[in-house]
Amino acid sequence: MTVHQRQVLLSCMIISVVLFVLIALNFKEPLMLNFGEWVQSYLYDFLGSYGDFVFVVITYVGSAYVSFPIMGILMCVFLFQKRYWTTLLLIFNLIGVRQLNWLLKSIFERPRPELEHLVQVSSDSFPSGHSMNSIAFFGFLAYLLHLKLKDSRKLSRWVWASAVVLIGLIGLSRVYLGVHYPLDVVGGFLAGGAWLLLSIFLYTYVPQKEHFNQRAPVKQEQNR
Repeated sequence: MTVHQRQVLLSCMIISVVLFVLIALNFKEPLMLNFGEWVQSYLYDFLGSYGDFVFVVITYVGSAYVSFPIMGILMCVFLFQKRYWTTLLLIFNLIGVRQLNWLLKSIFERPRPELEHLVQVSSDSFPSGHSMNSIAFFGFLAYLLHLKLKDSRKLSRWVWASAVVLIGLIGLSRVYLGVHYPLDVVGGFLAGGAWLLLSIFLYTYVPQKEHFNQRAPVKQEQNR
């Protein structure tokens, strides 16, 4: 990755942080609260109770019950492939974003919406942990898979499109299930997006031999 591309990553990360701070300082404003109530009402009116099962499953995909086993499997694969720095970065990505989310929740201490919760929750509301963790973790996996499939642009686009849809649905599920305000989800996406960009930025310093887009040398046949 070029110096310019690294600068773009850092710039986008800073923008995400600034937008997150703006939301964090204004999520209690009446206009923001009214907007959140309108989004929730629209979702309930549009989807009704038919989406209960679907969104419960989707929100489960965004939980630690799924992300940690995936991380464990990938750690074994990467260690077998001697991708030691990539393994450490994967751990940093998931464990780090979860700890950051816990820290942010403890700072803002926003209570959950006063709605019927269709799933059990125990922590504070802002920012959404599912949204923050999913964009950081699944986004980073999509980036690694994108590097692996870089020679196939069509497959690479499918990977990114699938990741965007999954992450978006996970965030939407938290609002639909009544456990988050819409701005909790937006804030989670911004904070998690910044962590994703940081992870990608750090990956650019991983030794070249571990890169997924590293091509094997072509052996030329000797003329007889």
